[in-house]
Amino acid sequence: MQMGTELVVISSITTVFISAVIGSYLGRKWLSQQVRLLTDLPLVFAIAFVSQSFNIMIVTIQHIGLLETSMIFFRIRSIAIGGSIIPILGVILQIWAPSIQKYHNRIVLLLGLYWVSIVLLGSHEELIMILAIPVMIILGIMMMFTFIITWRTGRLKEVRSELMVISVLFGMASQILRVPLLSTSLFYVPDVLLTISMILTAIAFANPWYYRESNHKQKVSPHLITIPE
Repeated sequence: MQMGTELVVISSITTVFISAVIGSYLGRKWLSQQVRLLTDLPLVFAIAFVSQSFNIMIVTIQHIGLLETSMIFFRIRSIAIGGSIIPILGVILQIWAPSIQKYHNRIVLLLGLYWVSIVLLGSHEELIMILAIPVMIILGIMMMFTFIITWRTGRLKEVRSELMVISVLFGMASQILRVPLLSTSLFYVPDVLLTISMILTAIAFANPWYYRESNHKQKVSPHLITIPE
């Protein structure tokens, strides 16, 4: 049990650090763009990672005994989790349903209202997780499918889409296993899986291969450089 708790704390601290770094990096990248849209991937993922960092930070403080575990803090954490997934719905709609763009804001608003309602009105943690986790899984599957497409087509060269597919799988496994493992000796597994997901995401967004290949192409043929879509 002690070893499991230590793994949770170490995993949580690592996840908080990586999420904060990725969120800051993507936020700066979005601000550096000449044209900035609210549905741009850098902004959406920056919000998602900052929200996730805040959520895991609360969990970490609770595990080390500096903050009590209570329903109030669970609700705060759940709101933060909503901040990490609701913006992603906007991107998914932008990519897969441009024909109904006038309804995008309403759909995102409805998801936000649903999320806030179950978080504030749910009577206990298990009920809230049961109602919230399916939404997270559905959005995760849709994002994974999106990255599979960009991986196979090579349209998103700045990000290693294949690593993001694996990262989403680990993240989904973390959420799916959190409830059944909550009261078992393997309670630390979801946190470890989430940390692995964050490490893969950091590598995918940093993507040293892309910049190495770009520099190589620039040295070989500086007049044939193309801007990735």
